[in-house]
This record gives sequence, C-alpha cells and structure tokens, in this order.
Amino acid sequence: MILLILGTMFNACKKQESDEGSIAELKDHNMKIIPDQPTSKDEVLLIIYDDCEYNKLSQNKRTGKTITIEKQFNSSMKLPCLQTNDTILIGKLPAGTYTVNYQLVDLATNSSNPVALSISFSLPVSK
Repeated sequence: MILLILGTMFNACKKQESDEGSIAELKDHNMKIIPDQPTSKDEVLLIIYDDCEYNKLSQNKRTGKTITIEKQFNSSMKLPCLQTNDTILIGKLPAGTYTVNYQLVDLATNSSNPVALSISFSLPVSK
C-alpha cells in the first residue's frame, strides 16, 4: 500500500510536457511570475507551487533576452515527492520582452531526451 502511494506521488512530480505560452498560462503548470506585470524596478521571481523537494536548481542564467532555468532530479533514487513551493530569483531586468525557458531534467534517463518538463514563455518587462 505504501509503495502504491509513493509511486503515485512520484508520478505526479514527473510530468512529460512541453509548452510555449504566456505568463497567464503558467498557472496550468503550478507556476507564477511575481509581480504579474514586472517593471525594470522590480525583482522578478518565478514561483513553482507543489514542486518536488528533490528537484534541485542547476541553472539560472540570462543571455541577452533569453533566461534559462533548469532543475534536475534523479528518478532512480526512488525518493518520495515531498511537495514544497520553490522561489527562483530571476532578478531585475531592463525593459523589454524576454523568453524564459524552464526545464526539469531527469539525470537517470539514458535516452537522448532526459527532459521531463519543458516550458517556454514570454516575459514582458516595462520601464
């Protein structure tokens, strides 16, 4: 019975999706940008609701107008998904429209595509 519950929790954390969209669509992935309409004076945050505790931030970088955020986990560890909210600081951004690429990567996957979740969205920042 316990293994069934742990397996269900693990599968809930390991999603196989790929989407492109806007900030408004982030709620479909239990994510949110704070503030909703950032300006160049704001510290921008990406909130991930109900994230598995073992998903660890491995990359958070900005190159021009592209922001890359990557988290990693290892499914072969068979850890239970203890859900928690995670806050990732994107920081203050100059005015413009940015593309944010978020990926959740399974380190245990030997396939050519270890990405469990991939989301890209536009992030407009006003003056």
